Amino acid sequence: MPHANPGPRSGFLGVDQGALQDNVTFLEWCEGARRVLHTGALELGIFASEADARFRKVSRGLVIANMSSVYRAHQVSKPIAQAAEALVAASRYIITASNRYQAVYLPELEAAGWRGNTSGPSHGFRAM
Repeated sequence: MPHANPGPRSGFLGVDQGALQDNVTFLEWCEGARRVLHTGALELGIFASEADARFRKVSRGLVIANMSSVYRAHQVSKPIAQAAEALVAASRYIITASNRYQAVYLPELEAAGWRGNTSGPSHGFRAM
């Protein structure tokens, strides 16, 4: 029995919407992914700091199971801060991929007539 096509999916970053269609779309996807990851990293970093500050105030000075409130707060907020750092690293990898794509494919694209963004984004040469 054939499966019914559920229709277009809406991917988190639009991968399923043609990000590999051409060079311009790929570079736009890289920039969009970088922005999403960077925003997520900022959000997680701020939340980790706020959580740490609030949890430190909970039962201030009280030691429970040989753990101070500062230690317990750090135990909770540290993984969130590490997640923020991971998103920063992921963002850097996306930038690296974009730069390497341009370094590896730019000579071929220029030979095909692509001149970069000199004529504006709406007139960009599309190849792939």
